[in-house]
Amino acid sequence: MDESSIILSTVKKLLNIDDSTTEFDADIQSYVNGAFFSLYQLGIGPSTPFSIDDTTIWEDYKTSVPKNVVLDYLHLKTAIIFDPPSSSSVVEAYKDRISELEFRMNILVDNGGGDVTG
Repeated sequence: MDESSIILSTVKKLLNIDDSTTEFDADIQSYVNGAFFSLYQLGIGPSTPFSIDDTTIWEDYKTSVPKNVVLDYLHLKTAIIFDPPSSSSVVEAYKDRISELEFRMNILVDNGGGDVTG
């Protein structure tokens, strides 16, 4: 299986964690799953809550939202909890970006997109 297709590996890369480093995997998985639950509550993704383990691939997550948008959201939601920036202005930038992504995904859902049942 290609590392780039594993959700946990992709998020770890964005957090600047080598994929061979596994001591934080349970924490990162928990935060990613929390972000996926937030997406579910926004009406994004499958019709039932989605969660990952260390082998879950991107193809398992069904949504009409572009992968790069979902990945940006997962990264920021995880980073702000797992490794929050030391600068308060960067924290605010992360929060602003998360809010913007949620707003834009809400627009997508309101226009009939986002949820892919099945």
